[in-house]
Amino acid sequence: MNKLLGFFLFFDILQLASAILLIIAGHLFMQHMDTMKLDVENSPYVILLYYLPCTPIFANGIISAVAFMFSLPAILLPQSLFWLRLHGWMLVVCAVYSLVLGILVWVDTLTERAQMYQAWIDVGPTVQTLLQQKFECCGYVSAMEPLFVTDKVCPNALAASQTKPCVGPFTAFEDEFFNTVFTALFGIVGLDFVMLCCTAMVINQRKEQRRYRRIDEKRGLGAI
Repeated sequence: MNKLLGFFLFFDILQLASAILLIIAGHLFMQHMDTMKLDVENSPYVILLYYLPCTPIFANGIISAVAFMFSLPAILLPQSLFWLRLHGWMLVVCAVYSLVLGILVWVDTLTERAQMYQAWIDVGPTVQTLLQQKFECCGYVSAMEPLFVTDKVCPNALAASQTKPCVGPFTAFEDEFFNTVFTALFGIVGLDFVMLCCTAMVINQRKEQRRYRRIDEKRGLGAI
């Protein structure tokens, strides 16, 4: 095995690992949306998972796994170019898909305060009080906008007015969550690009080997 094929196999295994990670993450996100226990610790994810493209992330993992499957015959058939080219096109699809997902998540972070304000209103007092307890805050923009929910953190209007609003800690939590997601997606784009470069180099190497083989055959050295 030459060094180039060794690099190809190494990054191919990394791509398989990223595909498995996407499938597991997407499945867990979708499962949590339906079965997640509603409590103080889980309360932010009631909102965040709704804005996260859970199903597309799962589909991204499936596409990456299919791309890996196309690389297997390319490895097992050392003279074939068809499977390598098909694998390369699948890598392009994976990279573009991951890039679009990453950009969509990143764009959402640019308008997160407005989005989360509406989401805060939509979830109602049951989730609002859990969020207030989670981040030890009252209301969203302020204790009165929207009106805080009375609980142990915000027992009355006076206490609520002296307690920080939830917009700061909640958006900071959201930032960390979504930044991790789109950074991971952009990292997968980088991995797909490296894998695509390796595929292109293996294709070029096999073309050269095929050309030299034809030259040897013309010279009558095919049997050597």
